[in-house]
Amino acid sequence: MNDSYYMTAFILEHGEQRPFSLKIEGPFETPDSRDYYCRIESPELLGKEFNVYGEDHRQTKELALKFVQICLQDKKIYDADGKSMELAPWEME
Repeated sequence: MNDSYYMTAFILEHGEQRPFSLKIEGPFETPDSRDYYCRIESPELLGKEFNVYGEDHRQTKELALKFVQICLQDKKIYDADGKSMELAPWEME
């Protein structure tokens, strides 16, 4: 089971507004165990790809989104019209 979470917006950090993108893919089953991981891509926020691991699909998706929320806690995200945005819940199967 694999679905993705996408967001494109603008981020305000240190008084400067710039484009922001987020893609979370997964969950994928790890090849050597029964764990799962999600791949997080957000060059503007993280600088490189990160994997977040969990025990099952639901936990892995929740942990991945929580990781991004923690990284964004001191930043503001806006849409193209300048309206404040928050991460929407990720639909769970």
